[in-house]
Amino acid sequence: MKKISISTFLIVLLALTSQAQNTRSFLSVNGGYSLPVGELAREKLNDPLSGLAGSGYYGQANYDFRVFRWLGLRASGSKNINTTNSGPIIEKADSYASVLGDNYNWDSQVSKWKLNALLVGPAIYLNFNRVQFEAHLQAGKIWANSPSVNLVGHKAGGDEPVYVDLKTASTSALGLGAGASLRFPIINSLFFHFTADVIGSEAELKDVAITATKGSYQLVDKFSDKRFIGVVNVGAGFGIAF
Repeated sequence: MKKISISTFLIVLLALTSQAQNTRSFLSVNGGYSLPVGELAREKLNDPLSGLAGSGYYGQANYDFRVFRWLGLRASGSKNINTTNSGPIIEKADSYASVLGDNYNWDSQVSKWKLNALLVGPAIYLNFNRVQFEAHLQAGKIWANSPSVNLVGHKAGGDEPVYVDLKTASTSALGLGAGASLRFPIINSLFFHFTADVIGSEAELKDVAITATKGSYQLVDKFSDKRFIGVVNVGAGFGIAF
């Protein structure tokens, strides 16, 4: 009986070891804080879109397929929703008002700006006891929506208001990404992970227009420009190995 028990234990141990070594796929989700980088994030003279982007949040789903113990492929889909700073458009609106020799107080209404990405690329895996470090480089496609900004300018004395509007614009382009994660096992195949990613692209916004209207007078300022749009995402989430 003792020999049978030992044999059974060894068979189960070998089966579990083989299963652990044959784990080839990881499915995970994560989310957290998003910080913009690139030209939408920093203010620049004579560029009303610069400095528009603020911080926000993101969600991401990932699938890893391990070809070798230390090397595999990773596919990711992410969605960023970030706040908008109306300051650059207000500065532009003040420049329009100065042409008329007027000064206005501005009420603003803004929408969110969004960045979506589908990326795929190689990943490496390093195991330290029960903790796994993963790092990746990816390429794919991004879709970006610039925000809308609507200003209403009021002047002392009840003069006719001025309306200044920036319409939303959409673009898509080749995107690049890189990042890393630390995975900690919880129970069975479930794991918890901390993640950090940077995603960006040189994207072109076409026929973006700022329109200033006062009564029957209207000024339209159109421009098209290529600029780097990007985000740094830091967060955490859960996954399953199988």
